[in-house]
Amino acid sequence: MAGIEMHPDDHNEIGDALEWMRLTYALDYPARPDSWERPEDYPQSWSVRAYIEADILEPDDDTLEVEADAHGRVTVAEAHVYLIPDIGDVNLFDTFDAHSAELSQFAEAFIAAGSEPSQLSIEGGPVLDGDLMIVSWVSVQPRFRGHRAGHQVIKAVLDAIGRSTVVTVLRAAPGLQDGVDEGSAKHRMECRGLAKYWGELGFRPLDGNIMVLTYEDMLVMLEDDDPEDVDIDELRDVPLMQLSQEQRDAVFRNLRTKIDELP
Repeated sequence: MAGIEMHPDDHNEIGDALEWMRLTYALDYPARPDSWERPEDYPQSWSVRAYIEADILEPDDDTLEVEADAHGRVTVAEAHVYLIPDIGDVNLFDTFDAHSAELSQFAEAFIAAGSEPSQLSIEGGPVLDGDLMIVSWVSVQPRFRGHRAGHQVIKAVLDAIGRSTVVTVLRAAPGLQDGVDEGSAKHRMECRGLAKYWGELGFRPLDGNIMVLTYEDMLVMLEDDDPEDVDIDELRDVPLMQLSQEQRDAVFRNLRTKIDELP
């Protein structure tokens, strides 16, 4: 690992750098999935890594070292999610129970919240079309915390592999560390903090510390992300690298529109 340096007090610099964050995805899945004959293999297993190029951090001499890989990439966050395609066509509990104890706890949460063991439902309505996404875990590197990087990762995952997702769930609980017992005062405090954090993205309690984001919640979240009006004329003489990501997106959208209007 190569050392890259970053100014420890420049909070805005990190936030600006995260606008250039990219994600890599790795899928482990059978060639011929079968939810009935091999339910344990049916959930898709996705590993996700979010990173930024090291040179975007604009290293400074009096700084804190940040680790970059051999390709000059600095890891921002990592995550693991499961995607269950066409959730209305599978047996909810049998599929999750056959896969792992981890997924079983999510099935049990849905059942406790009112779903039938054989069919997922939200607020009494069966989920017949679309995919279910289970966020197994998200881990943001300490130096990038405080910028809602976890929110950005989940939004990007939903946009990339979760386009047909109608329900997303996660467990708002930290991994247990040495000296911290589940149910202890410190653990409960951390769970409350995570519940607040994911609640800001639109997740709401399902059962215990398991939270759910429905399709309607996702639409609200995406509407909140709609870019504000940008005056393209005011940006005409501004160097591209000095524009924010929102401004760059607006410039490129305007350019594509003009190209499409060409005879």
